[in-house]
Amino acid sequence: MQEYPTLIREIVTPNLSGFANACLQVLKPPTSSKVGKAPYSLVETIFEAISTLIPLHPTTFRQFSGKFKAETRPFLVPTIADNVLIPITLQASSRRLVIRLHMTVVKGGDSTEWSEHVEELVKTLHSTADQVFRAVQETWESTIGYKPQPVNLDAEPQGGSENLDQLPPWVGVQAGGERIIGLLDFIAEYLHCRTRVAVTLPVTAIVDVTSRISSIKPPSSSKERLDSGMNPAIGREERDELWTVFPDIQIAAMKIHLALIQRLEKNYTPLAQETLDQIVRILQSTYRLPNARTTAFMLAKEILHLCGPTLPKFTVENLGLLMKCCCRDLLGAAGYVPKPKPQSSLLQNGQKPKTTSQNADAFLPGKPQDEMMSISLSTEHRDAAETFLTTLFSHLPQQHIPSSLRSQMLKTAILCRNRDAQVASILHPARDGSGRTTQVILPYLTQQFPRDESVEILRFNFRPIATGPSSEFMETDDAMGIEEDEKTQGGSKANGFSFGEEFDTHFSSAFAAPAPTTQLKAFSPIPMRSAEAAQTPFLARPSEVKVQSESETTVVEPCTVTSPLKRKNEDATAEISLSKRVEIDITTASLQGAEAARFETVTVTSTSEQMRGPQDGENDTSDDESVHLNMDLDLDDSDEDEGDE
Repeated sequence: MQEYPTLIREIVTPNLSGFANACLQVLKPPTSSKVGKAPYSLVETIFEAISTLIPLHPTTFRQFSGKFKAETRPFLVPTIADNVLIPITLQASSRRLVIRLHMTVVKGGDSTEWSEHVEELVKTLHSTADQVFRAVQETWESTIGYKPQPVNLDAEPQGGSENLDQLPPWVGVQAGGERIIGLLDFIAEYLHCRTRVAVTLPVTAIVDVTSRISSIKPPSSSKERLDSGMNPAIGREERDELWTVFPDIQIAAMKIHLALIQRLEKNYTPLAQETLDQIVRILQSTYRLPNARTTAFMLAKEILHLCGPTLPKFTVENLGLLMKCCCRDLLGAAGYVPKPKPQSSLLQNGQKPKTTSQNADAFLPGKPQDEMMSISLSTEHRDAAETFLTTLFSHLPQQHIPSSLRSQMLKTAILCRNRDAQVASILHPARDGSGRTTQVILPYLTQQFPRDESVEILRFNFRPIATGPSSEFMETDDAMGIEEDEKTQGGSKANGFSFGEEFDTHFSSAFAAPAPTTQLKAFSPIPMRSAEAAQTPFLARPSEVKVQSESETTVVEPCTVTSPLKRKNEDATAEISLSKRVEIDITTASLQGAEAARFETVTVTSTSEQMRGPQDGENDTSDDESVHLNMDLDLDDSDEDEGDE
């Protein structure tokens, strides 16, 4: 009814108060009534209805805000100490309702109410962490001036209060860990929910909480549990209980950063470097957990989209563990992970097991291929890994990634048939010290996706630079298509696409004909006898040229001499003049379709390093990179005389 003000005034507004009172009676029935508690499904529906109406009618619900906040108290951050299992959907709906209650404040104070509530959650989280993390000697220093409170080591960790303005009480490390996770999720929900006015987000206070959590390093062995930064006044049972719940706390801390990125977007860039460091520290102890890897992939992908191309080399190298986890997850999901070999160190039949030197089978060659196994991953996990692999190719400086690690990434993309990752690797190649592209997987991509439009576009437009001859990457049809495209450019290169390599030629502009009418391009240069002579890529088709080797000349048949161009070898060091005749049979059809084919033979005498300057009337537009052989179909007598000169 929001589009009809009259209906709102006549129907909605008069009945909202009665609807709110009815909902409160369902949530908390009178003591005189014999009605039991409402089921959780009905409670969740009521919370969703009220949270939907509050943004539309904040003034009407202002008088009920305190009562609804009290009713949501048991469902906001439940723990195991409550002896009640609260559904996750009910927790989310109760948190959304409490967050939107700030809209019922008098106009002008809603943004202040929102910020104060978030800061209150941060303080509650720190006070809870003081109790839960008391088994660890923390080296963390707060950036907002918070000082840890003293704890009673003789009693169990505990917190909360019976006061309606605070969260319910809890006792024990397990319950305290669940309270920390719930508070982190509550703050993340604050970041996800929209507000009616601009609010001040306490970013420093939120990041301070995650820094405290990431600064704690769980022990990796039993020896470290006794030596590395543990409080000797705390018993072993409490320490083991802490390390049991601590990975879930770390995952919740990464989700806080993910919510910050989604809310701040590009404004999160100043925190990107610190967040990557926290991800690496957290993943070193939680990489065996699938949920931790999934969250790390999603968070790292968002950060790389913000500032990935500008990361320095040491930061890219620190992400090596995250890259290896991504590759292993994808290979495992595709069934390309080898099965672990059992290592038995126990005594068998009372005898000591054979060592490698005593076992003759150890000297035999192993199996050609190890047995593979498949790992089951959730859809969210696999999608996050595939997207992150594509981001590693497209948003990271490829020169900073170790070559062995990039090869593993390419192998993963090919075996898992990840098209986006393969396309990204081709578009962002890795170059060695000389600037050459050493790994090009375009053939694999075209074989796996032969009918994909994006792959076809990439295949016909990909131009590898400084990778060697074109035959290594393209078929003949593609090379001919490239030459036909470049024929209309009218440039100075006569051999088409050269892959960044220039032709070594000493021909000057004296060999060019005065009236260019036809340009022919060759696929390979005609062999010369002398090593000092320049190799010229004569532009003639292989099907129309026949080469015969003589003692001192190289002749191309059929031979019909009409107007040969002669040039003597003027090399001062050469006493014997080597004349090399090159006769080219050129068959051209008449433009009008009426004349027959004509044959024209041009004899070119190659020279050494010293060349004569251009004659009068000759074209001097030739360069050092290539040679254009321009011919006229009909030569007059004057042109022939000039060619003889």
